[in-house]
Amino acid sequence: MKNRSIIRSEINNYYRAKVISWLASHVKDKREVPEDFPTHLYLGAPTKDEEVYANKEAFLSFCNEWNRPLPAGHIEFLDKTYDEIGTVKVPIHLVFDTPDELATWAGHLVEFHSAVRCLDLIAQEIPDLVDSALNVIDSLANLPWIDFERVVAVSKWFCEHRDSEFLVRQIPIRGVDTTWCEIHCHLLLDFLRDYLELNPYRKDLLQLGIVPPPVLVRMVIYDEELRAKVGGLRIVASSISELSKLNIRPDRVVFIDNLPTAVALPDIPSTLAIITPVSHVRPVCDIEWIANSHCQYLGSIDQKSFAVLHNLRLYLPNIESVLMDEQTLLSNQDLWTYDDTSSLDSAPVALNQSETHLYRCLVDGVYGRRVRLDIERLPLALIATALGTNDERYIGHGLTADDVMGASPANIILAEELAASPVPASAATSVSATDIPDDSDMSSVHTTVTKTPTPVTPSNDAVTPSDAKPSAAAQG
Repeated sequence: MKNRSIIRSEINNYYRAKVISWLASHVKDKREVPEDFPTHLYLGAPTKDEEVYANKEAFLSFCNEWNRPLPAGHIEFLDKTYDEIGTVKVPIHLVFDTPDELATWAGHLVEFHSAVRCLDLIAQEIPDLVDSALNVIDSLANLPWIDFERVVAVSKWFCEHRDSEFLVRQIPIRGVDTTWCEIHCHLLLDFLRDYLELNPYRKDLLQLGIVPPPVLVRMVIYDEELRAKVGGLRIVASSISELSKLNIRPDRVVFIDNLPTAVALPDIPSTLAIITPVSHVRPVCDIEWIANSHCQYLGSIDQKSFAVLHNLRLYLPNIESVLMDEQTLLSNQDLWTYDDTSSLDSAPVALNQSETHLYRCLVDGVYGRRVRLDIERLPLALIATALGTNDERYIGHGLTADDVMGASPANIILAEELAASPVPASAATSVSATDIPDDSDMSSVHTTVTKTPTPVTPSNDAVTPSDAKPSAAAQG
């Protein structure tokens, strides 16, 4: 004998099992009431008199409970006479004539009405997507109505403009912007995946035919003649495609991680700096006037920068490192900080012998635990001189690694000496490799290294197909 709590739980399970078929019947067959209604749910009334007499009080309570008013539906009773009890109206079935009545008992009436309303609009606007809508109807029905209307409008627009190559900002739907698309991205992809035959492993909207905003590459031009070719500008930010069209031919291109350092440097003949891109490394390196220049990389002396050098060297095999050597590190002990990143899973392999030696010494703690020398802490005069400036303000002022203020190599504190003294708290803190500290301008850098110096195909989540980066051994 089932009380109302038990039957409500059964109804809820029955509703979830059947609701999609009822909705499909409504939207595809145009049936107001599905063919499996009326629905009869057996209430568990005893079938033998002996069972009634053995549980007389429970039986009478059962009959009284189902004689009370119901929130929806009705009861089929059977009048039966018992010798010890008399005539009793025995509840046999709880009967529902419509899905609305059953949904009321299940506590899903509002949700059911929302689903019906959503499907009616989809059948009107984009009937080919009705089956897809049934697959994600829970998510669609739970949206605020205005957002649901936008989902329908955007989905219809994508179906009609498969390869638009529009920016999100250009989609002509009121209220749709980049933030809105980011919030509803997964729902849009799930809704459109079957109809548009989208890749199930990709999670980006680019497969719908839109394009991302252009990646801007920042550049500092140190030569007056080169500046004259770009309207006299010293600091330039340009998309990769437009950067490749510039009519400039510098003798040297220096990749610098740190924007303040790049901007602060004085003029240097026939030289410009590119702020090392955090993504799209390959298309930048493939620009003809960059590939044909003498390329150098100026970074901090730490694990992350050697990984960045590795990535650049995959596409610019002859690129040289500047001031990323043991002499520079040892001559500036007073400028050291501590690298709170975890060691990379794999060592960068596109390094020369001296770079590899220094990288291994950093990893193995030869100079101390997680020592690093930030590029922005190096004297600007040292960097300017190393890059060959003609500016007299930066020449002859203690510019060699041995002359700048700091510890000499002979006074370096090595690992075995450091072990005998307390390690600074910042050096003793271990955090995940994804928390690599940035070099002022290298925030959220995803450093990639490979065991062999070859690029790999980008994942489906890549921003653009051109962003082919090496496989990830670590992220910074």
